Amino acid sequence: ASKVDIDLSTMSSTMIYAQVFNMLIMPDEYVGKNLKMKGYLAVYVNKDTGKKYFSVIVPDATACCQQGLEFIWIGDHKYPEDYPPFEKEITVTGKFATTYSTEGALYTFIQAEKIEF
Repeated sequence: ASKVDIDLSTMSSTMIYAQVFNMLIMPDEYVGKNLKMKGYLAVYVNKDTGKKYFSVIVPDATACCQQGLEFIWIGDHKYPEDYPPFEKEITVTGKFATTYSTEGALYTFIQAEKIEF
């Protein structure tokens, strides 16, 4: 397994919120860094395309605000067979990455090497 550069799994929800916010507004500073993040599995299905998007979500202490990152699990993993149940606590470890959509919007995600649940 790769060395973890930023271990969000040991931070408070307030620190995670701040760190992920920084990743989203300054992604170039984080691209290529190995992250470890603990939270809950969220799954979104695009109704038009059927494409599934997976995220690890961390609620804050008051449960009013959530912060999270999309992840793409490297390898041949099928949903739901290989994934934990929706909203199950998970730990995602992988590399922070960015990509551009056809509309030119910047999307960030974790290239997940390992998912623990």
